Amino acid sequence: MSTKTKKVTYRDPTEENADYLIPSPDNSNLPLSSNQMKSSEESSYKSPVGYYGSIYFPISLALYASVPVTQILIGFIYIGQCTIRQFIFVYMILSGAFGIALVVVGLIIYYVKKTIKKPSSLSYDNSKSNPMILKILIPIFIILFLCVIGWFIAGQVIVFEVKLRVELFDPDLPEYCNKHLYKAAYILIFVDYLIILFVVIFGALSSMSSPEEMNKTKSKRQIRQTQK
Repeated sequence: MSTKTKKVTYRDPTEENADYLIPSPDNSNLPLSSNQMKSSEESSYKSPVGYYGSIYFPISLALYASVPVTQILIGFIYIGQCTIRQFIFVYMILSGAFGIALVVVGLIIYYVKKTIKKPSSLSYDNSKSNPMILKILIPIFIILFLCVIGWFIAGQVIVFEVKLRVELFDPDLPEYCNKHLYKAAYILIFVDYLIILFVVIFGALSSMSSPEEMNKTKSKRQIRQTQK
């Protein structure tokens, strides 16, 4: 059998335009240092995600906080000054009390969400207790939210039912109701509708992406463009 010889060309390494690939050292079998292990754990750990942990949650609570504070103040100031519907000041006080409790519990949930860190040997007890606190606070927040919604619906029935018969100036008439009490209860209902609209918008924004993640993606895109 005859074998054909193949010609092999060799390029002189001293040539200027010659490109050579230098194999990178395989470090897969090398042990990781403590700093590398910490950085890998931090990169693999993800901070709490969701509406409760987003910046939109405390913004929503701050917008709503003015409503229950106003309700409870006006309700206590004008107690018994609405003969046509005595339950209006009761509605204002109870709705305001549940609303303030909702804001306080919501802020505590947001604070606990933000203070949760990656589990470690030093902070094991703290990281273990934080989720337990959330398991207690979130159901309480939901119950308070349902109470606020219930009083919100009941308030519309109480206030709007006497809209055409209410007397705002003569306290001797049976249809009398203090104008500051009634107008505040009437206007705050529409303010609640406006806040609900903002909460829905904020919830949609938080479900898409948090502001921190949006900033990270923008910085990554800028780095890629500069590298190109």
